[in-house]
Amino acid sequence: MKYDFPNRRLVETALGNEPADLVVLDGTLLDVYSGRMLPHRSVAVRDRWIAYVGPDASHTIGDKTTVIEAGNRLISPGYMDTHTHLACYFDMFDFLRYAIPCGITTLITEVETYFFASGAQGFRAFLDVVRNSPIKLFSLICPMISISPAVSKLSVTEDQAKELLRDESVLGLGESYWQGTILTPDDRVINLIKETRRMGKSVQGHAAGAADRKLAAYAAAGALSCHEAISPENVLSRLELGFYVMVREGDIRSDLGVLGPIKNDVDFRRVILVTDGSNPEMVVKQGYLVDVIQKTVDMGIDPLRAVQMVSLNPAAHFGLDHLLGGIAPGRLADILLLPEPGRMKPDLVISEGRVVAENGKMTIPVKRTKPYPDFLLKTVKMDYVSPSRLIAPSATARPDGSLRTMDIQPGGLVTREGSARARIENGEIGADPENDLLKIVFTERVSGNGEKFIGFVRGYGLKSGAVATTLCWDSCGLVAIGANDEDLATAINRVIETQGGTALALAGKILLDMPCDVGGFVSQMSIEDLASRLISFQRLMANLGTKLHFAHLTLCVLTSAAIPFIKITEKGYYRFKENDYVRI
Repeated sequence: MKYDFPNRRLVETALGNEPADLVVLDGTLLDVYSGRMLPHRSVAVRDRWIAYVGPDASHTIGDKTTVIEAGNRLISPGYMDTHTHLACYFDMFDFLRYAIPCGITTLITEVETYFFASGAQGFRAFLDVVRNSPIKLFSLICPMISISPAVSKLSVTEDQAKELLRDESVLGLGESYWQGTILTPDDRVINLIKETRRMGKSVQGHAAGAADRKLAAYAAAGALSCHEAISPENVLSRLELGFYVMVREGDIRSDLGVLGPIKNDVDFRRVILVTDGSNPEMVVKQGYLVDVIQKTVDMGIDPLRAVQMVSLNPAAHFGLDHLLGGIAPGRLADILLLPEPGRMKPDLVISEGRVVAENGKMTIPVKRTKPYPDFLLKTVKMDYVSPSRLIAPSATARPDGSLRTMDIQPGGLVTREGSARARIENGEIGADPENDLLKIVFTERVSGNGEKFIGFVRGYGLKSGAVATTLCWDSCGLVAIGANDEDLATAINRVIETQGGTALALAGKILLDMPCDVGGFVSQMSIEDLASRLISFQRLMANLGTKLHFAHLTLCVLTSAAIPFIKITEKGYYRFKENDYVRI
């Protein structure tokens, strides 16, 4: 992503010696630099750059200049979502059809899924596929902190990181979970941080649960941000230690309310609004990021401060404020026209001097121009399974007839270690759905070895049927939960057949599937179809007994290195506090 910096033509346009290509005339400027609303301001654009901002741009208007009358509207910098996960569920360009009309002109995304599917090769493929985006799309290298031992063969090396960081579209290192950064004798991640900082790029953090000395140690290791503040106290503790605080509102958590109690007392210059990702249903129904900005304004935060948190603040954090983040000469012409104070969805979106959306619709075509490489479409390297391969022999139970379990907690993200009475028939341990005991299977899917572990889970709630998915966080696996082995095998085999995604089975038949054949994480279905299937999935799961608010997300996080206290891998359950692998 190369930029020819402002040149003599821009200077001559500002002076009035050469005409602008586009002028936004006579609106109220949201000046994020001084924190003021400036009436009767105009903006002149030459090529991709802003040439002039001031009370009278008539000297820049020529015969061929496009003039847009702002009228009573507000002139705002484009919105930036700088902590998100877009390489999951939907095709990027399909997603942009919804995101750009909401005012998004810059995205900075984690790309962990491509790393977990194919390592650095997968990340390079992602960069290649998305290079022709109509807005700025930057990426971060995934540090690949995982509890699944199979991931180690795919982990990015220092040499690979150095090569990738030379790409101008790669802004740094993505979120490195603090436990896997500082609470380990292995310096792999710290060395990646050191190399990233040495090259003058950014390091994103993930400090959930860290406080005092642990939070300080994490800052000392080189992490520069945290998006895990879930209370006003969390916000303050991170600001005090020099972190940028990214307050998230998306499908994983809704933490925006933490700003309410401190909105009149704290300098928000180092506070950033982010989504931390969104699912297809939310994107279709609510738009993207603009709903977060609107909620911020609706809770009583001044619209100008809200815009600063999605423009100048994130641009400064990533060292991009010389290019974007505000409406000023010498910056890229990312400009929104907002209908009136307090209404944050734009009427018009300009990206690098080009009108790309108006009245909620794209004005230019948005489509992927490069196909996905074949190696990304063949990442589920598993043989089909029969129910007999999913048997848990009775001998694996404890002498007292009990089993170790993963117990899903209210909210659906955290799991704790538990114990349940085994239901043994014909020498096999079976699921006991009437007592909320289901079988869970994790299979490593990218090496071809197919190593698996069979355990038991409570709190998922299914009374019948089974579900399987490859959209597993922080792993290269396939995870399945079921009330019986026949449906487990049916769901797993459909996911193998579609080379990734999610499948729901009942009585030996597929009730619903959601193919995600790109790395096992991204679908080539339309975002509308994906949204519809996620809605249907949740409805069907509720009919089968689950009371979880978002059963699909719960399934996906059961492998995550980021969320305590016990998760599943191909080697068994991993316990965070004990730092060990245990079986039934």
